[in-house]
Amino acid sequence: MARALQYAAGRVSGWQGDEVVLRAGDGALCASDVHAAIVFDGRLDNQPEIERRLGRQAGDVGALLLAAYHRWGKDCFTHLIGDYACAIWDRDARAFYLATDPGALRTLFFRTDRGRLLFATEQRGLFACPDVPREIDPDQMAAWLCMLPREPLRTFFRGINRVPPGHVVRWADGAFSLERWWRPEDVPTLHLPRDEDYEEALRAALDEAVRARIRPGERIGSDLSGGLDSSGVSALAAGQLAKEGRELTAFTAAPRHPHPSRRNRFTDEWPSAAEIAALYPNITHVRIDNDDEPLLDALDRREMASDWPVLNATNTVWIDAIHREAKRRRLDVLLQGAMGNMTISYSGGERLAGRLRAADVAGTWRAIADLRRGGGRSWLGIAGEAADFLLPLALSRGLRSLLGRAPTGVFDYSAIHPDFLKRSGLTDRARTLGGHLRNLTRGDSRALRLAVLDRTDHRGHHAMATRRLFGLDVRDPTSDRRVIELCLSIPEEQFALGGVPRSLIRRAMRGLLPEVVLNERRKGLQAADWRVGFQQAMPRLRAEVGRLRASPFASECLDLNRMDALLDAWPGVDDAGERANIDYLCAFSRALTAGRFIRRVEGGNG
Repeated sequence: MARALQYAAGRVSGWQGDEVVLRAGDGALCASDVHAAIVFDGRLDNQPEIERRLGRQAGDVGALLLAAYHRWGKDCFTHLIGDYACAIWDRDARAFYLATDPGALRTLFFRTDRGRLLFATEQRGLFACPDVPREIDPDQMAAWLCMLPREPLRTFFRGINRVPPGHVVRWADGAFSLERWWRPEDVPTLHLPRDEDYEEALRAALDEAVRARIRPGERIGSDLSGGLDSSGVSALAAGQLAKEGRELTAFTAAPRHPHPSRRNRFTDEWPSAAEIAALYPNITHVRIDNDDEPLLDALDRREMASDWPVLNATNTVWIDAIHREAKRRRLDVLLQGAMGNMTISYSGGERLAGRLRAADVAGTWRAIADLRRGGGRSWLGIAGEAADFLLPLALSRGLRSLLGRAPTGVFDYSAIHPDFLKRSGLTDRARTLGGHLRNLTRGDSRALRLAVLDRTDHRGHHAMATRRLFGLDVRDPTSDRRVIELCLSIPEEQFALGGVPRSLIRRAMRGLLPEVVLNERRKGLQAADWRVGFQQAMPRLRAEVGRLRASPFASECLDLNRMDALLDAWPGVDDAGERANIDYLCAFSRALTAGRFIRRVEGGNG
């Protein structure tokens, strides 16, 4: 198991006793005393705070974690801040505790059978045991193809469980139980006297989260788009590194092939990113082509390092190109802002529905006035948003269809085989979701953001694969637990003050980011020229669908005829329609990566 998980040649530490074997390598730690043993993979960001609470200074992180466990038991995880996966063996109680932090960038899996517990940070560690089968769970594949939230413990493999982010698993006497130690739904609403106080609170929390992810001696890089999340992270990181005479290498993916901007979208983020980089002399700005390598070559590499289907096929090309260049430059860390949309730059888009949900008449009218004045929304658009909340889902969808704005359905964005979906028993849930979690949360802003956070476990798989492939530690300040809790506590009005979407981050970053970025209302379109690489891959894509027909399970769960039909109907590189994004970026690409995952598990990818 240890060999299967090892990224590079290095020392593997461990502990053994009481029929228990623990192994830690590649930067993980193992520590023990007479009462307990611990393995910890990750980063602890609040060591001084824990030392103050314990009233003692520990010689190292391992000793501190043991002391925290002896003081607080399994509740110790509520005191730990950082990205981590942790396992504790209580020798006295003869019980194991397996836990992960809420940020979802560290994974932890386990299997129980015949009174035995196996656990590892990646599933391949479990599969290194010859008696652990690799059998795909069809229900989880159906849920993934339909973009449904999965059950917390389950993975794509029967008998393999995951420790969900922010949870702890207790195993004793051959049985396990699951408890959620992180309770974000209980975070109280924050009431501050001035709008400026919220801005200062957000800026301070994000600055601290960035600082915690920059360690002495590390070479730091960052993703830098033209949006607000990665730009805010990069700006704060550059400012902190400059004080130490250190540099930040910022990477921006950009199209080589010109692509016209569309309504509410801009297609080249390089000019905005370049203006951000120009503000900070210690930023080395690196341009990466969106189509740096063939699509299927990028998938081949990424899939070798992951035990999970790749989520986004076309984005893998430029993401891996950034990681390869970061490795070539010998960077250690890559900062990103991937969870910003649900934390620091949340749009406040549920404000109107939230006021309606609370039956707040005055608040509803204020929200409408702000949407008209600061948001530039039409009366028809506001009415449609209100109808989506007030009317039964089927009725609001019917009205939109009559107006020529039919919402997407499960068979629009998914190439799941209809018979397979029917047998899974998920048809009603998939139709209700319609690809949008808002259909489930119905105006509850906090529930929506938490639902999105719960559905981001693929980030951990991607981050672990990035460590394996490129030796890079991906760190995301926007998924820092303190940042998440602060953003959940801030009243929704602050995120859309005056009707301006993402108002809070725009105000908090004033003076740190250029006005062209702060005032941009459009969204940047990632890999706007993806059609070029897709068209170049067309012969290989046809061959891939042909190979999927040889797989019994892929033929059962995927609508391969539709996949062939989509390739036959390919509109070409010049098509600017939104329909292509649904057909090819969603339905075809997700079915493609699911099928390749199935063939790999079956042993059919050569």
